[in-house]
Amino acid sequence: MRDVPAVSEFLDYLVPGLTIGSIYAIIALGLVITYKTTGIFNFAHGGLAATAAYMFHQFRVEQGLPWGWAFLFSLLLVGVLGGLIMERLAALLAQAPTVMVVVATVGLLVLLQSLMTAIYGAATLRDEPYLPSGGFRLGHVLVTGADIIQIGVALAAAIGLTYYFARTRSGKAMTAIVDDPALLSLQKTNPTFVRRQAWLLGSCFAAVSGMFLAPVLGISVNTMILLVIAAYGAAAVGRFENLPLTIGGAVVIGLLVSYLPSQTRTAGSVFISTLPQNIPFIVLFLVFVFTPARLLTARGVRNVRRMRPMREFPRRVTVPGLGLLLAAGLAGPLLIPETDILQYASGFGYAMIFASLGMLVWMSGQISLCQMSFAAVGAAITGHMLAHGQSWPVAVLIAGLVAVPFGAVVAIPAIRLSGIYVAVATFGFGIVVQTVFFPSDLLFGQTTNSVEVPRPVILGINFTTPKGYYYLALMSLAFVLAVVLLVRRSQLGKLLRAMSDSPVALDAHGANTTVTRVTVFCLAAFLAALGGATIAGVPEQASGLVGGTYSFTVSLVLIPLLAVCGRRPVLSPLLAAAAYQVIRIYPPFDSRTYIDYQGVLFGAAAILAAVWPALNLRAVLGKRANERRGPARLRARIDELPNASAGLAQTATEKPTLVGAGRSWS
Repeated sequence: MRDVPAVSEFLDYLVPGLTIGSIYAIIALGLVITYKTTGIFNFAHGGLAATAAYMFHQFRVEQGLPWGWAFLFSLLLVGVLGGLIMERLAALLAQAPTVMVVVATVGLLVLLQSLMTAIYGAATLRDEPYLPSGGFRLGHVLVTGADIIQIGVALAAAIGLTYYFARTRSGKAMTAIVDDPALLSLQKTNPTFVRRQAWLLGSCFAAVSGMFLAPVLGISVNTMILLVIAAYGAAAVGRFENLPLTIGGAVVIGLLVSYLPSQTRTAGSVFISTLPQNIPFIVLFLVFVFTPARLLTARGVRNVRRMRPMREFPRRVTVPGLGLLLAAGLAGPLLIPETDILQYASGFGYAMIFASLGMLVWMSGQISLCQMSFAAVGAAITGHMLAHGQSWPVAVLIAGLVAVPFGAVVAIPAIRLSGIYVAVATFGFGIVVQTVFFPSDLLFGQTTNSVEVPRPVILGINFTTPKGYYYLALMSLAFVLAVVLLVRRSQLGKLLRAMSDSPVALDAHGANTTVTRVTVFCLAAFLAALGGATIAGVPEQASGLVGGTYSFTVSLVLIPLLAVCGRRPVLSPLLAAAAYQVIRIYPPFDSRTYIDYQGVLFGAAAILAAVWPALNLRAVLGKRANERRGPARLRARIDELPNASAGLAQTATEKPTLVGAGRSWS
């Protein structure tokens, strides 16, 4: 008799789990297709899905079209047109370093997120279900036509794509293009056409998933992006290239997400109660930790050009420049209106975070998409320590040290893997920190979801006033920048630059790259925590609200903006902080339009910065190609002359050929 309730309970969670898993599968298949065939991990995949959902709402609700036409128009606009645009972007990024690929795709995600929010607002849009709601009962569960369609689309896509890649010539060509497009072209296959097919498929899968999710979740760009990121776990199970494993991972994750809430609903622990929604990210992190590194090889790395290292001004410029910056900072309160002083203090905190990120990215070649998580740890722990009677310097120091283990945990995938997998792992880690640790008593707590961080009085000096706190933030920024410069000139800095250039060569010379990677992540976490504590002192509190100061979405904005501002260890963080935080208090940047579309500008600038070397390279190659074609054109014109001798023609063509060869070597 006990078996009947057990079977009924299993069926209660089986169908919803398969439906959730099918949506994860559709999302993950789009990611896998594009990465498998182009070597580019598309962080903007969630942005494309959200854009398709908004377009579907626009056509169906705002324009009053039948859902079939709205579905088709959205698919054409986002899936087809978006795929063509992504193919062009991917072509420009084909030889870009991994960091710049992340900058471009994250920049596109920020652009789409900001654009959709500016046009449609931050509130969730609700659409009526459009797929068939009738069906049949399986136990106590109603299996609707929508469930059957979504599961059927996922299965058909998996079977069709598996056959396509394994049995067809064009499918095999898609797999080969990422490793050697030149060799593929020798086989009478156009690499551009193959790449375009892959991006069209991937973008169409993103569009379909967004339109499937629209009536279920409502249309919210942040919610959809978060769900698409959750599908990274399924893609990771398939090692970002195996389609059947990707489908299997999606189904298992969907079943766990459906079943576990019934088991954790009454749990008193924050970690246990939030476990179901974090299953995809936990799976993602565990895959990176336990999967053999040889099975997670980065695709397309043979064609990547070297990343330019962090740049420094000559000493004759650096020393006077730092002195000038310090003098300007000290004189700031004399020139800045008192109402704006705290905005600058907040900017100093963001400059500290940008400096920590720049040290990590430009100096060592490592990627972090969770820097605001370290900042949140610094802000919350500082508040807790101040509440327990610690002085401000001691509280901030303890907060930085607490952030160090978080940096060490993030470094675990970096020890085993490299490139794009580190970026994906840090992205998932940032989301787990926000959903698991933010509500815990360790950080912000569930009740108020905020921590008081009062401004201090240190050694009798009052830093509670806006001017006083400005100087305290300035001193903190000077300390962080000094640490970055010292690291840059130290033995650790030399090891970091060597690791960025060639980790294998560094290992061959007896250096321990594992220790180096962990050290730089821990140091970056420490410095970012100091920045987070400084920012929290401006409003005198820190909040863990979704979409707030320390949200994982802010971490996405940081790296594109830093890339736009260059690779200088001091100047670039200052420019990035000014662009992100300070400039908005001055006209015309204080307008509502600029604030709404700020992310669009940052995203577009990041994409341009990432593809600019390829645009310049194409211009140079085109010029040299014309130079090489010059002798052939001259020879053809000489041959057309009726009285030209063979000797004259030979003499005329030799010199340009030598000149062209000389130029091609220069």
